[in-house]
Amino acid sequence: MFKLEFNEKNVKLNLEAENWEDAIRKSAGVLVENGNVAPEYIDGIIAAINEYGPYIVISDGLAIPHTRPENGAKNIGFSLTTFKNPVVFDENTSPVKVMIAFSAVDKDSHLEILKMIVSFVEDGKIEKISEVDNMEELLNVIN
Repeated sequence: MFKLEFNEKNVKLNLEAENWEDAIRKSAGVLVENGNVAPEYIDGIIAAINEYGPYIVISDGLAIPHTRPENGAKNIGFSLTTFKNPVVFDENTSPVKVMIAFSAVDKDSHLEILKMIVSFVEDGKIEKISEVDNMEELLNVIN
């Protein structure tokens, strides 16, 4: 059973990224490290952004890298990454400092992750999350 839990395995704070593609590789790379997705899942995200634009930027400062399950998802999973410097996708989207990458194996399995993301946005937590320096601070913000 999937449990929505933040820990040292799925959280990486204050990363540096050369550009949006590098940021995606680092954020979704955590899913690869944890065995949730195959490496080609990351290529699927980048290909979709190149084709459809930065659909993953859903709120000021927040992007949710993901792609279709058939692009290499093995299990449901998520990662939370923050970036020292804002990541710019294009001139039409706000710069991103927080990414919550996720993988799903069907159309329903990721609903708990989406509910969590919506609550973070609605509760105004994205800016606070972008400023944390360690796990303890993160857990204080999200709990």
